[in-house]
Amino acid sequence: MSLNIDMEKKIKESQGLKRTLVNESLTKKERDIINSVKKMISEAPIDYEGPERMDPNIENTITKKETPFHGNPAVPKENRDFLEVVSSKRFKDSVEKVRRYLGDTTILQGRNPVNDLMQMAMGGLQKIMSIESRHKEYLEKLAVELVKKELGIPKGSLQFDAKLIHGGMSAAEGMREKPEEPDEEEIEDAFKNAEENPDKLKDFADEFEKFNLEKAKRRFINSLIQGAAFKGGHMYVLMSDKINQLNPELMNLYGVTQSLMEHLYWIYPDMESMAASGGGQMGQSEIDDETDPPTVIARAGTFPLLVHELVKGVYEVFGTHGLPDDPKQSEMVQGAEDTLPAEIWDSRLGPIFWEKLQDTYPDELFEEDTKFIQHYLFVRFSKISAKDFLKLANSILKGDSAGKQAIQRMVNEIIADLKKQDLEQALGSSNDDNDDDVDDVDLSSLGL
Repeated sequence: MSLNIDMEKKIKESQGLKRTLVNESLTKKERDIINSVKKMISEAPIDYEGPERMDPNIENTITKKETPFHGNPAVPKENRDFLEVVSSKRFKDSVEKVRRYLGDTTILQGRNPVNDLMQMAMGGLQKIMSIESRHKEYLEKLAVELVKKELGIPKGSLQFDAKLIHGGMSAAEGMREKPEEPDEEEIEDAFKNAEENPDKLKDFADEFEKFNLEKAKRRFINSLIQGAAFKGGHMYVLMSDKINQLNPELMNLYGVTQSLMEHLYWIYPDMESMAASGGGQMGQSEIDDETDPPTVIARAGTFPLLVHELVKGVYEVFGTHGLPDDPKQSEMVQGAEDTLPAEIWDSRLGPIFWEKLQDTYPDELFEEDTKFIQHYLFVRFSKISAKDFLKLANSILKGDSAGKQAIQRMVNEIIADLKKQDLEQALGSSNDDNDDDVDDVDLSSLGL
């Protein structure tokens, strides 16, 4: 954000003092002026490193603390607003990606950068679709193979229906243009405490607090799902040899268009409104849980976006375990949080949240034969009660050792459960309840 007039004046004053007092000791007043300027600069809400800037409306939403994440208990409260810090990082990352694929960021500094970027991105997408149309079925199968391999999806645990769609598409089923907020009576009826013992009522949050906690939990899980999808969408680089065999232009086209589209999340002035109207859909994913096993249905305009939507669908399967068990409660929470405008903010900030969660994973979970344990972990993490989930998420975002230790204990418990199941299967017995038991998760170091 540009420095205001008072700040600029103070900077000039401090610079003047520095020039005239090179060989003199500074007075306390003079030191205070210089220190105040330094403090104002260091505390500027958005940390820009170059001339590139966010859209003013997006920046104002962040600095005025009006994003869907402000007020969420998962977000740490620190001296400097946590969401301003991570927004700054995400914006700088998007600028760096444009620079990486275009060589510079001149296009971001033009008289109308949004239009310039849109035209360049659309031109790239048209070229991609023209090339991909000749290899459509091959790329659809390649996307599924890539996701199954890199996410370590066990054989037979999920089904996939992936299609490249070179045309307009509507929003995925279940995504809403705006939140569905129930009235007080509906909340009281759905979230009322079922305990009949009056002495135990005080141990439970009231209905409204329960609803708000479940919404905050769903918002954070949605951001993790979108963050995983954004990171997964870059897995196309692992298939560079096969893609180059189809057409040597594709890899560069993928890189350019992906970087431009990610940057547009930060500079397009009306992204939320466009999403709310269902416009600009380049991909979608849905889950068909009526099949056995569940089917991830993904549709997208390009190969990288198809991979993105497949990853998103996989984690949506896992994330549904974080919804309330009661169908009415689950419906109300999804109605309030599963919206297209909120998904835009999940796309902006979710990758940072996902990185911080993965930073807590033990190294062995990234090895080829143990990747699948990450799925059990995400389910187990999602199934923790809303209050404890948000406390653990807060610890993870802060980077506390306690959060990392809690995740390690979950992994240990999962591995122990899997070993026990293997032994029981070998002995011809069954144990159907182990995967779902999260009551014994030890979160004592977090004070939960």
